[in-house]
Amino acid sequence: MHSRLQELKKEEETLLKIKVMLQDQLNRLKFEEGALKSMISAQTEDGASERSPPETEVKRWQRECQRRLRSMDSPSVVVNINLDDESKINQTKLLLNAAVDFDMEEEDDEEEDEEEEDDEDGNELQFMPDEDEEEDDY
Repeated sequence: MHSRLQELKKEEETLLKIKVMLQDQLNRLKFEEGALKSMISAQTEDGASERSPPETEVKRWQRECQRRLRSMDSPSVVVNINLDDESKINQTKLLLNAAVDFDMEEEDDEEEDEEEEDDEDGNELQFMPDEDEEEDDY
């Protein structure tokens, strides 16, 4: 009985940590959503400047924000945990870590997309050694 109580306390601590992490993520997403909305309203007020992102890019950001908000609202993470099965709890931790890895992969993909856009614009930077450096033999 005492060990079960300790297990429940550990689970409660874990769930509270998850709650704090999700609240933090929600706050960041709300901030990002507000920034995107202000960008959109500024573009519509200014009459869509030349450097404005394409409409598809704005829609992609909106869909991504909505998807993240929906995923945070879904109780599937908590519902799928079998509190009596330690291996399931451990798998859940791995799933949560996988979600973080997925976010990191998304950020990498976004960076690659930005680099590709820069390449398409002809703004690719290339390393050009100085003439002095080419002649030096170390």
